[in-house]
Amino acid sequence: MPHVSLRPVQRRDLAWMVAMAADRDAVGEHNWSGPIDPDEVLGRLHHQFQCDGFLAPRGGRLVVEVDGEPIGDVSWRPEQWGPSPGSECPAIGIALLPQHRGKGYGTIAQRLLVDHLFREYGVHRVQSDTAMDNPAEQRALEKAGFTREGVVRDAEERDGEYHDHVLYGMLRTEWERSATPA
Repeated sequence: MPHVSLRPVQRRDLAWMVAMAADRDAVGEHNWSGPIDPDEVLGRLHHQFQCDGFLAPRGGRLVVEVDGEPIGDVSWRPEQWGPSPGSECPAIGIALLPQHRGKGYGTIAQRLLVDHLFREYGVHRVQSDTAMDNPAEQRALEKAGFTREGVVRDAEERDGEYHDHVLYGMLRTEWERSATPA
């Protein structure tokens, strides 16, 4: 079985990350938000690289590797459910290059990211959502240990239409019961 791992973004990753973001087929229909200006994306990535190296408690990005080869990235951003600081949780996402999808790498990568967030940042909850018409990601999240919590109606505008999303969550207590020792 190939070895899946996560690592910090390095300067050499910026070019392929921009190319992936600019290519609808490479980034995938569910991560595509329309044509982009590659120079603008490179500028944003370069700024983020210089400011925090893509690693921060409230949001970040890690490269997914299989046997040392970059195949995509995982990311997290804050989601706020109520006014108190304890109501914030990381919402995770993933983008893999097409030739690496459907092999179980996404499940492993998302589980590694969940482990990282619970261990390093002490969060209470991690969540993710995916389009209702993305059953592959729904299966990956469920295999990674997430619980399907419900449907968020018309959550995403994509290609001029609104699409429902399925919300998934994992609580610290659930993670602790299933986590392997570090």
